[in-house]
Amino acid sequence: MKKLLTLTLGVAALAIGSQPVIAQAQVADAIQAVNDAIVELTDAPGLGKRTTVDVTKRWGSDRSVIDSATAKLQDGLSKAQSAGVGAPALRQLRLAVDYGKSRQHKEARLSAQGALRHLCVANQDQGPGCETVPKYGSYTAP
Repeated sequence: MKKLLTLTLGVAALAIGSQPVIAQAQVADAIQAVNDAIVELTDAPGLGKRTTVDVTKRWGSDRSVIDSATAKLQDGLSKAQSAGVGAPALRQLRLAVDYGKSRQHKEARLSAQGALRHLCVANQDQGPGCETVPKYGSYTAP
């Protein structure tokens, strides 16, 4: 009986100890999804030449790109909710998803960048895109 109680307490302690690792992995997955959506929603760069972009590539304002990025933002939102991140990140992600559904790609990108900043803070600035997200001021294209 004593061994069973010790074993049960050991398993419970292991489960409690591994909880932050699972949450950190879910936050990292949310960061990845949001960062991919931001890259998709970014407009073509203006290089100051006659032909500025590759005409065969789809950029941020294309409807299929907006729909794909919105799906990634929705995925990031669900992962962030299950990880239990703070309210500011969830609020920005909900805004980004709503903007994406209404096909406002620039507003969706800006809200997603704000959410990415909050997610990076929750994950101690670890993850793809955390090194380039602005820490203050206005958000620009990555």
